[in-house]
Amino acid sequence: MAVSNLARNLRDGELVIKDGSTPAKSLTVLLDEGDLSWTERQRTIEVKDRGSVAQGHLRKGDEDSIAISFSAKWTQLLGRSVNAGDPLQLYELLTFADGTGAVSTSGPGEQQTLRFEFTVLDPAGLATERIAFGKVYRESLTLSEGDDANLIAFSGRCFEVSPTVARA
Repeated sequence: MAVSNLARNLRDGELVIKDGSTPAKSLTVLLDEGDLSWTERQRTIEVKDRGSVAQGHLRKGDEDSIAISFSAKWTQLLGRSVNAGDPLQLYELLTFADGTGAVSTSGPGEQQTLRFEFTVLDPAGLATERIAFGKVYRESLTLSEGDDANLIAFSGRCFEVSPTVARA
């Protein structure tokens, strides 16, 4: 398959959040800002000889989970948790609100996690990619009002060393 050399941008991405139920409850994040970001870290231990780098060496350090964040405009915070016939809202899924039936992707007794799937469409239609984060937990959720729109800003971590990246 050929690969396109066209740069991808915020118009080419779609974030879908899924829970651990079967079939999974999923929510496509609408009105997102196009600012999804993640950071993969590789820790290194620098072993120096009496402070000298020249005589030292490097060792692999501890593994680190992935930092992940995004923000989206919101129209409603509550839906299904108030009325079972209403659509599930982003805030409800991210907080595992009562009445939504959202199930963690982690095991019993573990921190509640969700699956994030970020699909990046190739504008030339050649090499669409899907980046999957299997166990994303919330560290903070910031809600703010704004002149143009109110925002939900999610910040969390994925309990993995790197996401699964594959052609879709």
